[in-house]
Amino acid sequence: MKLDFIKMNGSGNDFIIFDARKQDVSLSGEQIRQISARNNSATKGCDQLLILRKSDIANVFMQIYNADGSEVDACGNATRCVVDILYKESGKLPVVIKTNTAILLGVKQQDDYILVDMGVPKFRWGDIPLAMPIREAIPKIEELSGLKNPTFVSMGNPHIVYFTDEIPSDAIVTEIGSRIENFAEVFPKRINVSFAKNTPEIIEAKIWERGAGLTKACGTGACAILAAAYKQFERTEAQVKFMNSGEAVQVKLENKHIFLGGRIETEFTGIMEI
Repeated sequence: MKLDFIKMNGSGNDFIIFDARKQDVSLSGEQIRQISARNNSATKGCDQLLILRKSDIANVFMQIYNADGSEVDACGNATRCVVDILYKESGKLPVVIKTNTAILLGVKQQDDYILVDMGVPKFRWGDIPLAMPIREAIPKIEELSGLKNPTFVSMGNPHIVYFTDEIPSDAIVTEIGSRIENFAEVFPKRINVSFAKNTPEIIEAKIWERGAGLTKACGTGACAILAAAYKQFERTEAQVKFMNSGEAVQVKLENKHIFLGGRIETEFTGIMEI
């Protein structure tokens, strides 16, 4: 079976996209892992794999898979890329994208800049989800990681955010991030781990992404960082700079919703044999 695909990235966070509105797409977990692998000669690998399907209530239904083959419910940079595809098809905004857990809106297009409404952040432990109330989870995570003052937030997927005086090295992010991600006693669906440094000009960040590892960028991670910055510092707007790519996104809290904006790019298109 031959499948057409698009390779895109949002601020360095890269995706392989299959449009199942135009072709039959059915992939196993092993096939997703192979397509997403960095040594794949056709795709050059990706952080997430997307399948676009028809929807009765939205412009498209977006399925999202991490590079390890696990299905997830949200991805901000992927949403921006899909908004670009839909906008180029119709020439109209807003566009509506449905995921497993949310309805997302693409609200603005200007050259290679896409703005999306990522919805309302959730802070209740059951919404994230945690396996226990936050007051019970914190000492367990502190013992595991050695880090204090986490903020837990769901942006359609689970996040834990740490504000630090300095951004840790990749090795430390990898060590601590993987340990926290897979701490099943507290995080039944695993979790994304962000390390951020808050300054008046920008928020610097490195993100360990659930199912993908140390990533160049993470849109829901940037949204979660702003949500945490609002709780800790009453900050409602920021440029979040991803230190592993040098790329940045703009995030803003308005009417309880978080808006995510930034650069997107179509890298190439191709056909692969499955």
